[in-house]
Amino acid sequence: MTALLIILLSIVIGIIIAAFVVQFATKIAAGFRPGLGIAALAVIVGGIAGAIVNVILQHVVTGLGGSAISLVIGFLLNSFIINLIVKPAGGGQMGFGKACLVTLIEYIVWIVIAIIIGVLFGAAFVSMLGGAH
Repeated sequence: MTALLIILLSIVIGIIIAAFVVQFATKIAAGFRPGLGIAALAVIVGGIAGAIVNVILQHVVTGLGGSAISLVIGFLLNSFIINLIVKPAGGGQMGFGKACLVTLIEYIVWIVIAIIIGVLFGAAFVSMLGGAH
């Protein structure tokens, strides 16, 4: 039961962090900041749709080419979902081009976060090895 609660809490925290990233990227790319609920909805729908497409692509295409195709299709799918769900305050859609820019900024933010985490864990690992003689 405790493991299930930890998994659920991790998913919720992950969705909230990803929603903040969507808000940040939308503010930079489109000039407005969507509500946290809308951003979270985009993250959830994008995550589910991306997972479904990824499973289908794994069965259809394999190898390095499949990874590239999966990345491109995931990018376009996320952009489509952002354009569909995240709307400016006046209504209407932001446009697919701006949604692509939002997705690109999201990817860049996640890469930077991954690098920071990798450096922090790498430094911690090296410091642990340095103390062992």
